[in-house]
Amino acid sequence: MPRIIYNAATWIWYRLLRMPVRLKSIYDNQVRRPKLLVVFLHGISATSATWRTTFDELNRNPELADVRLVTFDLLGFGKSLKASWLDYDELDYNRALDSSLRKLRVDCPVVLIGHSMGSLIAADYAVGYAKTIDLVKLILVSPPLLMSSELAKLPDRLYTKSYASLHKFANEEPAADVIAKIVQRFSSFRGKYIKTVAFEKSMNNIILNSKNYQTFTRLRVPTVIIHGHFDPLVMKSNLKRAALHNSTYVKYISVMGHHDISIGKRAKILKEVKQTIKEESRHEVI
Repeated sequence: MPRIIYNAATWIWYRLLRMPVRLKSIYDNQVRRPKLLVVFLHGISATSATWRTTFDELNRNPELADVRLVTFDLLGFGKSLKASWLDYDELDYNRALDSSLRKLRVDCPVVLIGHSMGSLIAADYAVGYAKTIDLVKLILVSPPLLMSSELAKLPDRLYTKSYASLHKFANEEPAADVIAKIVQRFSSFRGKYIKTVAFEKSMNNIILNSKNYQTFTRLRVPTVIIHGHFDPLVMKSNLKRAALHNSTYVKYISVMGHHDISIGKRAKILKEVKQTIKEESRHEVI
């Protein structure tokens, strides 16, 4: 279908007729009567494939037999809606995530696990939108958290320029496609998205959003930040500062690894999910 026709058709369906935009569920172990629902959100220029190994490991664990695991493709990526008329901002992502969770008919406690940009979306959803579910924990892996503008220092400004230049670089440099193909061999990053409207708008509206730090300080859900020692895309000092600022709800953990989902990060995710099951079981007894 030609892009202009696709955009017109989706605009009519979702904006004019007000049909809810939903994220495409890719992996779902479809546990009946689950005691816990764990939802995975991937990062920018990626898909649910980011979580495939993690999903499989958790799904094989006998202690998680009563846990439903679901991964979503975010707007503009994978098999979810791709439309140039979307803003790809917090409101678009929050509405789509909320509608998608409603479709799952959630009637048990929920854990949101995000990677990179998915962490920022999960945190924003928890602060301003999670009213229809029993959200009991956030597990935020490698969130690229930048300080708010009034607190920003030189390193943050350099990071901001680096992130913001990615889309421009992809469209202006012939070598960008080659570099992207090399990078995606050892990461969740998918080069085919870097020139898209979804990438550009998500970068500006989510990753470079100056409100992200404030969002982390406003979290009132138990939250675990998992950071890789050698992550070149995330400033450890900002994550530690946010955890210190909101120490009642936010815990910072650093493990071996870089930006993607390393073995150490998967181990921490498994540990946190198991701990949540135990906590919720104690609540049921009480």
